[in-house]
Amino acid sequence: MEKKDTAPSQGGIQNAHSNFIRTSNARQCRVLEALHKGPRCREDVDRIAGASNGPEVVRQLRELGWDIPCQLVPHTDRDGKPGKHGVYRLSMQDRLRVSVWLYQRRAQV
Repeated sequence: MEKKDTAPSQGGIQNAHSNFIRTSNARQCRVLEALHKGPRCREDVDRIAGASNGPEVVRQLRELGWDIPCQLVPHTDRDGKPGKHGVYRLSMQDRLRVSVWLYQRRAQV
């Protein structure tokens, strides 16, 4: 008996590269690709994801099993007051996972 394609619970039939990274969500894919290039502050993640709540996209990725630590980095705001802001990065193991995903994605083109 031939197995039929079935849609995942969050919509759409996933292709091979999205199965590998366990998401077909375009925002999550953009954020993973950007984090592969290097650490990103929250504002960058907002812009890259195309959402006003980048931390929610990161939370969703963490829920999918991605290791995305956030480091608090000291800064001085425009009024001269000291503070800290969050910088997200992928763990080394997950950078390798994204490298494989990007390689596979390029090979499919």
